[in-house]
Amino acid sequence: MTDSNQYNEPDASPLLRPEERFVLDSNSPVPLYYQMEQIILDRITKRDAVGRMLPTEKELMQIFGVSRATVKNAYNNLVAKGMIERRRALGTRVIRQEITEDLARLTSYTEEMVQKGLVISTQVLGVECEKPSPEIAEKLSLRPSEKVISIRRLRGTSEFFPVVLLKSVVAESLGIRVDENFDGSLYSLLEDEHGIPIEWGQEEIRAAAATEYEAQQLGLRPGSAVLVMERVSYTRGNRPVEFVRGVYNPEHYKYSIRLKR
Repeated sequence: MTDSNQYNEPDASPLLRPEERFVLDSNSPVPLYYQMEQIILDRITKRDAVGRMLPTEKELMQIFGVSRATVKNAYNNLVAKGMIERRRALGTRVIRQEITEDLARLTSYTEEMVQKGLVISTQVLGVECEKPSPEIAEKLSLRPSEKVISIRRLRGTSEFFPVVLLKSVVAESLGIRVDENFDGSLYSLLEDEHGIPIEWGQEEIRAAAATEYEAQQLGLRPGSAVLVMERVSYTRGNRPVEFVRGVYNPEHYKYSIRLKR
């Protein structure tokens, strides 16, 4: 008889089987260790990856047909990113599979990922000059005749893509143009190119069910659980300059905050 209070043990099976074989492209400008790292990261993104073991260096040399130096480079990168840990005589196991954001600091997505040593990937879905909804007009303290620049982007890293669907809205009066480069940090664009410093922000986070559009963009099923972040960022004089709504795939993202008592 099964005890109803018994918990499920983590999956003890290895993340890569010794008999598996992968052929890397030695003619590619992408280094072999990086190609190998991406394949391992693809396995790590599975929901049951944390706690599972990875092969030994010798086994990985056979699986990927590479040198020990290539294996070491791939493993060292994953250790540096906090995804795996290596212990002498115990082996290598997965310890994390999502990206973490510190809630105590106001940073852009680009700044957060760069600080973690991750390479940003961005797909701009659309940029329009349009009339804002009454809700956004209120959040940005806009006059009735003012228009906004609306930027829709999918963002992630070279390890996980996409992680978040972002819609950022700024007043047209700030001087932002629809033909500007939105691949990078919008905060950097505002501060460095347009001289508008970001001083503070008000942010709300909640759980929600993905709409059909959000699910399609994030590669989820409609109705899947997502994290929704909405934030208004302010410049000097408590003037609101940006409203952003981010819909995150919770499998690859979480928030953290250090609390004091």
